Amino acid sequence: MDFKPILTAALMIGGMGLIFGALLAVIGRIFRVEEDPRKAEVRECLPGANCGGCGYAGCDAYAQEVVSGNASVDKCPVGGDAAAQAIAKIMGVEAGKREKRIATVRCRGSLEFCSLRFDYEGPKDCKSAAQVAGGDKACEYSCLGFGDCEAACPFGAIHMLEGRLAAVDAEKCVGCGVCLSACPRGVLQLMTASHPVHSACSAHLSGKVVSQSCKAGCIGCGKCQRACKFDALRLIDNLPDIDFDKCTRCMQCVDACPTGAIMAYDDMRRHAVIHFPDCTGCGDCQKACLFDAIAGSGEGKRSIIEWNCTGCGKCVETCAHGCIELLPGGVFRKA
Repeated sequence: MDFKPILTAALMIGGMGLIFGALLAVIGRIFRVEEDPRKAEVRECLPGANCGGCGYAGCDAYAQEVVSGNASVDKCPVGGDAAAQAIAKIMGVEAGKREKRIATVRCRGSLEFCSLRFDYEGPKDCKSAAQVAGGDKACEYSCLGFGDCEAACPFGAIHMLEGRLAAVDAEKCVGCGVCLSACPRGVLQLMTASHPVHSACSAHLSGKVVSQSCKAGCIGCGKCQRACKFDALRLIDNLPDIDFDKCTRCMQCVDACPTGAIMAYDDMRRHAVIHFPDCTGCGDCQKACLFDAIAGSGEGKRSIIEWNCTGCGKCVETCAHGCIELLPGGVFRKA
């Protein structure tokens, strides 16, 4: 058998491989794109959670966008201010203060308040349950409570309560927003952690319809809107809409709500204290107070009527002498 043709073909293929390999090496060297060394430095500042809370596919992708100038330095919800400051130093820019956001559950429809329409026997996840006649809970906007958000949360910040209702651990939540995309009902929302008041119902229905399906839902009675003295709350589409720029945290809307459809973090309640020796008796605070919570008359020193004080802070803003202070803890409660 003549091996010469086979050997010739092998040598030709081998030679072509060497030529093309060398050519590719030359082309690669000519057109090589140098990676910005700052990418690795930025990546080191990130926690490696790869949660997607920054809006990118992961920490590597976010680092690349930062050094490319396509993303700001403060988008990592897990790293927070510490990561933003470290990245800003690398990039030679200023990092603004980033307010922490947390997920809130806009529903109180546990089985204690929200009845079942039928016995659901399918897969125990919210996405599947929602596809069966719109879910077994009587309210079509309620939390289905099978824990899709709990399973999706990378930080263990969500758990299911008895009665099939999601609850968020504010200390563990980093505000990445992964849970929002996991919820087929859109019950979860991100809220700035510094705001203590939030709507706890998602049902855009008339009060009569809501009350028939859930005892804890918003019935659109308007008591919250009437209780707000600062024009910070309006009923829109049968639900309270809160303007947080106007909200003073007085929590009167919460105290006025008959069903608990507006909730507050009670540990964020406040009350005013007048430092008596410093008070000049000008009475400006008394004029500003909308709750009759300041006693005194004439040029006499003023004092706080604790059971009327809501901690709105208007007296603090008005006092030109700096003798009024807001302290943690609220005395006022609804009757």
